Amino acid sequence: MALATCLPRKNNRGQLITLAVITALLTTTLCIIRDVDRPFGGIISIQPTAIDEAERQAERDFAVNHPAEDVPCDEAGNRKRAV
Repeated sequence: MALATCLPRKNNRGQLITLAVITALLTTTLCIIRDVDRPFGGIISIQPTAIDEAERQAERDFAVNHPAEDVPCDEAGNRKRAV
C-alpha cells in the first residue's frame, strides 16, 4: 500500500513493475494458504485414509477393552444419550 501511494507521476516503470510483482506474490501466497487450509478439497486434494485408519483402530481398541458395550457415538460421530 505504501509503495502504491508513493509512486512518482513520471518515470515510474520500475515502481509499477515492483508493485505488480509484490501483488502477484502476495496473491499467490494467499491462494496457497487457502488451498492448504482445506486439505480434502481444492487443488492439493488428499484422501482421508489416515483418519479412516485411526477411526478403525479406535473402534477396535474400544471393542477389545469393552466387549459388552456399544460405541458411545452414532455413525455421524455425535454422542449418544446416556442410559
